Amino acid sequence: MEEKKLTGYPSIDKPWLKYYSEEAINALLPEGSMYDYMTACNAGRMDEPALNYFGRKITHRQLQTEIDCCARALTACDVKAGDVVSLCLLAIPEAVYLLYAVNKLGAVANLLSPICTDETIKEQILSTDSKLVIANDVIAGKVSEAKAVKPDIQIVTVSLAQSAPMPLALFLRMKDPKLSAPHTNWNQFISRGKNRVLPEVHPTCEDIAVIEYTGGTTGEPKGVLLSNLAGNVSAQNYQLAGSIMDFAEGQKFLDIIPPFLAYGLYFGIHMPLCIGFCDILSPDTAYESFPKLLMKFKPQHFSGGALHIDYLMKDAKIARSDLSFVLTASYGGDMTNSGWEADASAFLMSHGMKYGLLKGYGLTEMAGAFCASAHRTSGMVPFVRNNVMILDVDTQKELTYGQEGEICVSSPTMMKGYDQNEAATNEIIFEKNGQRWMHTGDLGHVTEEGFLVISGRLKRIFWAIGANKISYRVYPMAIEKVISSHAAVKQCAVVGKADGERGYLVVAYVVPHRSDEWPQVQEELAELCSKELPETSWPYVYHPMHKLPTTPAGKVDFRALERMAADKSTK
Repeated sequence: MEEKKLTGYPSIDKPWLKYYSEEAINALLPEGSMYDYMTACNAGRMDEPALNYFGRKITHRQLQTEIDCCARALTACDVKAGDVVSLCLLAIPEAVYLLYAVNKLGAVANLLSPICTDETIKEQILSTDSKLVIANDVIAGKVSEAKAVKPDIQIVTVSLAQSAPMPLALFLRMKDPKLSAPHTNWNQFISRGKNRVLPEVHPTCEDIAVIEYTGGTTGEPKGVLLSNLAGNVSAQNYQLAGSIMDFAEGQKFLDIIPPFLAYGLYFGIHMPLCIGFCDILSPDTAYESFPKLLMKFKPQHFSGGALHIDYLMKDAKIARSDLSFVLTASYGGDMTNSGWEADASAFLMSHGMKYGLLKGYGLTEMAGAFCASAHRTSGMVPFVRNNVMILDVDTQKELTYGQEGEICVSSPTMMKGYDQNEAATNEIIFEKNGQRWMHTGDLGHVTEEGFLVISGRLKRIFWAIGANKISYRVYPMAIEKVISSHAAVKQCAVVGKADGERGYLVVAYVVPHRSDEWPQVQEELAELCSKELPETSWPYVYHPMHKLPTTPAGKVDFRALERMAADKSTK
């Protein structure tokens, strides 16, 4: 693509497009439902493996059969277009069948996290007026409270053993819980639909397909309404970026992120299936299990959280292993320090990988990743369908290259809005130049090369009052970057503590590599911050932590840390 003269505004210039082919830039938007798009992508490979579950391979033909069986069972439960079906499932084949079966019928999949409290799950079932709830039997107790409030809600349970190969299935069934509440098991559910005829339904690309929930790191989780188009463009973005990410049909993909998170659903299930990968499913998301899964299945691509990568680096067997079979190692979640990223990349490449660690940036409200680093670029590039605008935090004027402000994004993957929360929707979605845009709440800038650089979280910014009585913005991520640069620091998080005349005090929570070194490390951190940061950004106190609290999505729970800071007396 020919280089264009820059106007000074990234949203107009879109300098990242030079990394894409003309074919990618001019590709048509997908039409129809997520089910329609996934099946169309695989029309020519029906007998190739779509899923791998504990070594049992399921072809695309078998996948279609199972989706139809589930769809008929759903109609037997009186599920129709527009109805909401709540799914509280780990990464098992039945979760995939149900996601596409619900979608095929034009219904909405309400994805619940089993890590959430029983009260939160109950509220998310009741507020969406779910007709049916399907959950893994090991977590079925989490959904039972909703039935106590609304007795007509149907509950179906499915065992982790249902699709597992023998003898593993026998072992898993021995572990199945004894359920006291009246639930329908999977076989009973499927048998209901045997003689049903599927209705002719034609969901559109604009219909709501999924309700996902925000991570709740800085506020209460909100239900995000995502359309068929959002899901399909999210997958298509990776298809169109395949040439810069070494994606190809027939490769194996291991995703350890569960499907009740946007990252797990779109990057872990829908994208691999649309591209033509064999998607390796694992209900076990434990960090310590990841190295074993990687070596067992030897995927060309894998994705996880930062801690999954961390455990990989610490595993004794991995230390002696050749990882040259891996083409792409991706991670998402909380941003880590550059030192950790460099160490992770060096580790992977020293064990045979051609490239280092890839990272993405995204939001649940944008159906997952909005941009990602790639093998042939040195920074994070927005996907071809996406647009970026940097706004001045105070004036809301658009900024030019290299200038830091709030990152605002526009894309077909953007949510329709928050479920039953118009006020919150209107707070972050706006129109400009005939386009729908969204405030991300993140700070950053765009380089002339077309890379998006993330520098902080706007919602976490607070005010401090200096000795001159002037108010100054405090940027926690800038402080975290300095603290994390210390070799003895494993992880850190910074929050503000309200303190009357002084505005907010800076409180730093630090996870050191070794607790016995903490007194010395604390002194060195204070000295480091005094050299690298303005006085208003110096931490008032450093708290050592064994580990930082996390949300159900696995991200640092800053609200919990703020409560901890508020509970501690200020001296």
